[in-house]
Amino acid sequence: MRFILAIATILALEFSTTQAIAAPVFTPKSFTHWCEQKSTLPLETKHTVEVLLSIAQTEDCKQANQKLTKLTSIYLFGRQISDIKPLSHLTNLTKLDLGFNQISDIKPLSNLTNLTKLSLTSNQISDIKALSNLTNLTKLSLDSNQITDLKPLSVLTNLTELKLGSNQISDIKPLSVLANLIKLSLDSNKISNIKPLSVLSNLTELSLTSNQISDIKPLSVLTNLNTLFLDSNKISDIKPLSVLTNLTVLLLGLNQISNIKPLSNLTNLTILYLDSNQISDINSLSNLTNLASLFLNFNQISDIKPLSTLTNLTTLYLESNQISNIIPLSALNNLDLLGLKYNKISDVKPLSNLNKLIVLGLESNIIRDIKSLSGLTKLNFLRVKNNPITDKICPVKPEAICTF
Repeated sequence: MRFILAIATILALEFSTTQAIAAPVFTPKSFTHWCEQKSTLPLETKHTVEVLLSIAQTEDCKQANQKLTKLTSIYLFGRQISDIKPLSHLTNLTKLDLGFNQISDIKPLSNLTNLTKLSLTSNQISDIKALSNLTNLTKLSLDSNQITDLKPLSVLTNLTELKLGSNQISDIKPLSVLANLIKLSLDSNKISNIKPLSVLSNLTELSLTSNQISDIKPLSVLTNLNTLFLDSNKISDIKPLSVLTNLTVLLLGLNQISNIKPLSNLTNLTILYLDSNQISDINSLSNLTNLASLFLNFNQISDIKPLSTLTNLTTLYLESNQISNIIPLSALNNLDLLGLKYNKISDVKPLSNLNKLIVLGLESNIIRDIKSLSGLTKLNFLRVKNNPITDKICPVKPEAICTF
């Protein structure tokens, strides 16, 4: 009996092995093959084929293949794609947007070596090894994925723009060889050491928002920078920025900064964001006369005289400080947005000639009278809630502009 069972087992194994060998492995050699086998494909693969057929505007597989293989750019943003294997034969592509899908496996992209621009923003990608083949890439977007290891990017030396925001990156050493980078975004990661960036001398735009950075000395050599985002970090010493005189946009909010003297050299600044720091002395801002937008909310400022020289300002926010005297603002007659809520202001007459104002926020002060604002006829919003105003009549028309 045992002998018979053993023979039966051997025969069964031989039969199953023969079946396994005999079963054809589906390895399409073109989009035509993917299309012709559509009904047998897994749902996620079938969906991708259908999306590509819709782009080709035909259900005929051969016609679709002819059209798709001639394309040099495809936009597949937000098409609920998870399997990109059917794209692997579209080798003439130079631009491909796969943002906002559900892609985790990007191996099929390794064939698309003509790509110069690729977006994979907002997917589920952790392994980017397949990108190391794409050496013609100049622009690459990988924001909002699950990437930790950047080593595969080190061979992409033609990159000029790279977006890596909202990942899980702590080590940025592999980026140090990307000498052609002009724009680099690394916001919302786990970066503390930015020394590898010091060799990227061609950078003009750099975003490091929401990381764990305290030492910014490596940035002092990046003198071509015109846009720098450093908000939401652990920075207290900003001396290294004093030499970055080409800066026009600088974001330093939500840090631990009290001394802003190093900013006095940055006379090309047009936008400066310093919200939520520990700043009380703003004298060093007085010569930044090109500023158009200045944000100083949530600091410890009481004296705003240095702002009187900033006559190009159109946007100024000074909310949640300790300001009582706003006479220096009377010279800023280009302002259209002014935020002064949560201060100690009682007299608003200095604002009476700011006739370009569109939005004026004065909530939570100690203002009793707003009649002096009657000349501000361009106002769309006048917010005066939580003030001891005696005569609650809107000084400008229509009255709906006012919020008491």
